[in-house]
Amino acid sequence: MTTLIRRPTSLALMLVLLAALALPAASTSAQGLQPFGAAGPQTITGSFVTTNPIYPTIGATIGVVLYDFAGEIQQNYAFVSPPDAQKLADVSGSIAAGSYTLALPDEPQGTLMDFDGDASTPPGVQIFVTALFIDFLGDEYVNRGESLLNPSVSVQPMTYDITGGTVLAWAAQDGEQFPAGLGADGAAFTEDDPLMELPAGWSVVDLDTAPFTLVREKSVDIPLLETLGALNDYSNLTYIEAWQNLLARTRVTYPFTEEKGIDWDAIEVEVTPLVEIATTDLEFHLAIARFGELIPDTHIGYASVTVMQNLLLGGVGVEQLAVTDDGEVVVLSVLKNLPAAKAGIEAGDVLTKVDGTPALQALDETPMLLTSASTLHGRRFIQAATLLQGAIGSDVQLAWRHEDGTTGSATLTRVPDASSLLSAFGGGLLGPVIDAQMLPSGIGYISVKGFAEEVSAANNWFADELEALVDEGAQGIILDVRDNSGGLVNLAMAEAGRFFPDYERIFDFYYADGAGGFAYRGFIEILMETPTYDGPVAVLVNEMTGSAGDMFAYAMTQQDRAIIVGHTPSGGFTGEVSDGQYTLPGGLQVQIPTGRPVDPVTGETLIEGTGVAPDIRVPITREGLLSPEDEVLQAAEDAILAME
Repeated sequence: MTTLIRRPTSLALMLVLLAALALPAASTSAQGLQPFGAAGPQTITGSFVTTNPIYPTIGATIGVVLYDFAGEIQQNYAFVSPPDAQKLADVSGSIAAGSYTLALPDEPQGTLMDFDGDASTPPGVQIFVTALFIDFLGDEYVNRGESLLNPSVSVQPMTYDITGGTVLAWAAQDGEQFPAGLGADGAAFTEDDPLMELPAGWSVVDLDTAPFTLVREKSVDIPLLETLGALNDYSNLTYIEAWQNLLARTRVTYPFTEEKGIDWDAIEVEVTPLVEIATTDLEFHLAIARFGELIPDTHIGYASVTVMQNLLLGGVGVEQLAVTDDGEVVVLSVLKNLPAAKAGIEAGDVLTKVDGTPALQALDETPMLLTSASTLHGRRFIQAATLLQGAIGSDVQLAWRHEDGTTGSATLTRVPDASSLLSAFGGGLLGPVIDAQMLPSGIGYISVKGFAEEVSAANNWFADELEALVDEGAQGIILDVRDNSGGLVNLAMAEAGRFFPDYERIFDFYYADGAGGFAYRGFIEILMETPTYDGPVAVLVNEMTGSAGDMFAYAMTQQDRAIIVGHTPSGGFTGEVSDGQYTLPGGLQVQIPTGRPVDPVTGETLIEGTGVAPDIRVPITREGLLSPEDEVLQAAEDAILAME
């Protein structure tokens, strides 16, 4: 499964539903209705549909490949099939939906496996799947760091058991032993499977029949299956049914229950009555927002169009607020001709009261209507964006202090104004995903806005910009991942890998195992890439550097490779989210993490709830916030120049 780490945003679903194509009726049972030695399949066709709402948005180039399945069967998460063992298909369509045609090789180059339990006989069977994958590391094959997205088999999300679908088996000679069905454990390719004999050559094996069916036609249709990361669609349920399903699954799959001290029973007691009295989508969505707010995790997203339209699209023209180290709520930007400006509020003013409550207290009490937050600094950033928002036509009482000490107060009526939301959450959507320049100081600067846009081109763009800066004689490199809220973590690791001499394993991932615990399901490593750079490096972070952005910053701290610079630590939200996508009644899109990153040596949960702390913390002051200079960037430049 492709590991996706990303903060919640409003996502458009771009899906075309295709009817699944059944396997041909003419087939060979486990007992054999067709003589051994028949030619066997030569061409595989199939279709695929991706319901996960994130993948269609990331600008991915896709492929379909015949892939050696030995690694999955053996649960060897380090397994990578070499390119000469992969066979690429012709693909039409997009990641949302498409089809493929693949010509089978005469003699594949996969891993030989043995199922007869006789150590004296050599392994003689190769097993493959066809699978959709995202190509983001520069060539057309599945490389180290890339993984299968939708394979032709059914994999259970919690146990990772293979329970259905289709595989392709190849044997050099008649009579090789192969599983004939699911054993008592209900999983394929385990020790209790019954066995059957395979004919020589290719056989398509239908794992959905009992016993398994061999298909030997010249052309066979094999659909690709989205079993890990598929959308959990509860949209046609009643409010209470959808809530009960969401809570039941989250209880089991949420990966930070112990770390965050989550009391699921208390949450159920508080939220269930809110759902029970809900008669409109707005009331139901607000109940789910309360659920999300009770779990401090920025990756828990529940942005509702209905909630935004009713409660957040009214503003007074204060485009941006920030909280200083001294606890002052400072106005950074005011739009002309809107209520705040007309009342005399200016950039640099300090809000002292909101509706009669001290401004910082009012900010801290602002409900989290769009997303939860993993850290206090992240929570305050989000609350600052929504503090003054409300229903269009509603009033808010403000009191403020000017720079010269004079004060003002007014009751303002909210007008259509979403500027604060756009300012807070839209920055990562503006401009190129990779942007670079040589600073006047002679230090190279590269901004990486995210790892979830143009993913199949971004790694090469990053390499080109880095190489150009090095060729120009950069004295150091500054990597700006402020507001980078994540995406494909292995894309982040590929870009980080251009600053390290070799691969380095830095995270292990654990997921719910279906038995009340969490099991190891793979690892993340810094990926060795070229060109590489071994000079001074600084990384800029802020409260919205999260998810794969968090992990990028953490990777760059390994071997003291870079210094981290920022006003705050990074966002500290690192749960893996691909299997935690939900649609609830009223079209509410909800995201809840299911994977936990831990230190491969100590087993300690990494980054979540804390973020990557800056080596150089730039104080947050009123003067600094209003300065036209980028204090964080300047601090990074000074630090690199001091290394010479």
